[in-house]
Amino acid sequence: MDRKKILAVDDEPNILAAVKETLDDTYLVITARTGKEALKAIDAQEPDLVIMDVMMPEMDGFEAVKALRAKRPPSHPPVIFLSARTALADVEEGLKIGGFEYITKPFSPTKLLKKVEDVFERMEIRKKIQQQKKK
Repeated sequence: MDRKKILAVDDEPNILAAVKETLDDTYLVITARTGKEALKAIDAQEPDLVIMDVMMPEMDGFEAVKALRAKRPPSHPPVIFLSARTALADVEEGLKIGGFEYITKPFSPTKLLKKVEDVFERMEIRKKIQQQKKK
């Protein structure tokens, strides 16, 4: 069975390494350093999930997700925000613009893995519901 592909996006190399190390046993993890790089990688690589930082140079994570949602269906690919911005307004904004989850830094590797599994499970449930509706 092919491993699901996850795009991790963060301008901090240490965070990218930690995310990759956390998920690499189960998933194929690719990386990008900016929102613009992320959008190019999504088009080229078609990841199954995106883990997106919010504060990045050039284009922040919120802007990148807004651009993504303007040209793709709301859940393809699903996005988990992983950010040092912990204010409730930031969390609400991330979810409002189309994030499935919002995890704050510093993050627990166990929590990240669980949230990724939860999002993939939710996507499977959605797919089954859509298939049922077509019958």
